[in-house]
Amino acid sequence: MKINLNDTIVACSTKIARQAISIIRLSGEQALEITNKIISKKLENNNKMQIRKIYDGNDIIDESLILTFVNGKSFTGENIVEIHCHGGILLTKKIISLLISYGARPALPGEFSQRAYLNGKINLIQAESINNLIDSKNELALKISAMNLEGKNNRALQEMKIKLIDIISKIQTSIDYPDYDDVEGSSAEEIKTDLQILKNDTLKILEVSKRFNILNHGINTLILGETNVGKSSLLNSLISEEKAIVTDFEGTTRDIVEGQLNFDNFTLNLIDTAGIRNTNDKVEQIGIEKSISLIESSNLILFVINKSKINYELYEKIKNKKHIVVLNKAELLNMNEIEDIKGKFNNIVAVSALNSDIKNLIQWIENEFDNGDLLEIEVPILSNSFHIEMFKNILKLLSNSEENINQGFTTDLINVDLYEILKIINNLLGIYDADEEVIDNIFRKYCLGK
Repeated sequence: MKINLNDTIVACSTKIARQAISIIRLSGEQALEITNKIISKKLENNNKMQIRKIYDGNDIIDESLILTFVNGKSFTGENIVEIHCHGGILLTKKIISLLISYGARPALPGEFSQRAYLNGKINLIQAESINNLIDSKNELALKISAMNLEGKNNRALQEMKIKLIDIISKIQTSIDYPDYDDVEGSSAEEIKTDLQILKNDTLKILEVSKRFNILNHGINTLILGETNVGKSSLLNSLISEEKAIVTDFEGTTRDIVEGQLNFDNFTLNLIDTAGIRNTNDKVEQIGIEKSISLIESSNLILFVINKSKINYELYEKIKNKKHIVVLNKAELLNMNEIEDIKGKFNNIVAVSALNSDIKNLIQWIENEFDNGDLLEIEVPILSNSFHIEMFKNILKLLSNSEENINQGFTTDLINVDLYEILKIINNLLGIYDADEEVIDNIFRKYCLGK
């Protein structure tokens, strides 16, 4: 569907439900004019709060607080009217219907944010941060999303962009102005050094973004082990809920059971699996095969054992993955027995899931996945898979530029790739005129024409 940016759009910014207040938002040049058709007194063309009665023809249907944002002082950069009406389902729908009848168009999903981007109010990273802020599962994800929305990433991207423009400018100067043969840093080796710095910056961005996305979406945590070692009891203890059925019969869990555990700085997506054993039960076999298949996609494996059930063959399948061996039913063991089993593994903690005594496991997980340092890292943190792919493309273009220099290609060919990188960064920042920026930098930095 082609979007007409000249339309005035309308949508409910809150859930349409029985509640105290609903907020209906209009954005567009005619936002005030359309709203004036359903109220008792015209809105003042100012940024302010105004109380108005709302009418359907001659019948009053509500009295509402109305906020007006004009002269570009709004989220979208357009005129915005927010109607804070009473939160009845019928009333909210009625007001939206009236606004549509007088010329507003129902907004498409995400269209308010899209207009904010197109009008230069936010960039792509900030737009994505709005979704992350709403969907945050833990405190750290909330803080990072808020920082991205505030524009922390803008500054880091701008610094990267300045480095890139400087490289392009050096190359462009040597092409367009051959008389300037003494431009500092314009030799092939110096350009390669500058490209390597950008490459390292890009690798750091991808590494940090990967860490953030794992903690933001949840660390996929597989609870794995033989039957009756206490996997389901461990899941229930972790989430403080009787999510999984626990019995003394082997093979009780036949399919995966999921739960979620939120820490301050990360979230665990817990998956309890069918116990691993040889069985002729076809349904149980399917569950066991599914359990094994989940090993590869897991970020963390809780390998559960007890004194009588230690599956070393299964341990071989997971030992190279991030894991912790969980010695369960520790309440049945003495200290010598616990120390003897601990000596057989590197990462191991003793717990009693039945008694909810899992503090040692919780402490290990917190130490392993704290991630608090992400708040201090001064590089862009990307949370959108498309943006991450854009940076992977930047890395590919930088590597290609390095290879072209090594192969002795002319610098104008190298600049083709560098301009493509600049286009990607500008796209993230919501800027489009790259050529003008390069020209400005050339004249400013290298004093062409004095």
